[in-house]
Amino acid sequence: FQAMTQEALSGEISFSVLYTPFEKEDKADKIKEANKTFAEKHPDYVQHIFTDPHGIHLLPEKAESHPGQQYLLTLGFRNKEIGKTVEKFVTQNLPVFPG
Repeated sequence: FQAMTQEALSGEISFSVLYTPFEKEDKADKIKEANKTFAEKHPDYVQHIFTDPHGIHLLPEKAESHPGQQYLLTLGFRNKEIGKTVEKFVTQNLPVFPG
C-alpha cells in the first residue's frame, strides 16, 4: 500500500492551465470571465485561481492557434499556498538595471 500511495502522490498534478483568447477589450472584465470559466471547467483546481494580468501569451507550440492571437493565461491550484507563491513571483516588479 505504501508503494501505491507514493505512486499516487508523485503522479498528482497540483495545477491546471486555461488559455482564453484575448482581444483589446476591457482586461478586468476578461480576467473575471476567465477565472469564472476556469472554475467551471476545472473544479478540482479552485483553491487559488490566478489570471496573468499582462494578457500577452501565445499557445504552446503543439497547440493549434491563429497567427498573432494573444491569450490570457489562467492557472488554478489545488494548494492555495502554492498558488499564492506563484502569483507573487509572477506579479512582482523586478528591478531593471541599465546595460
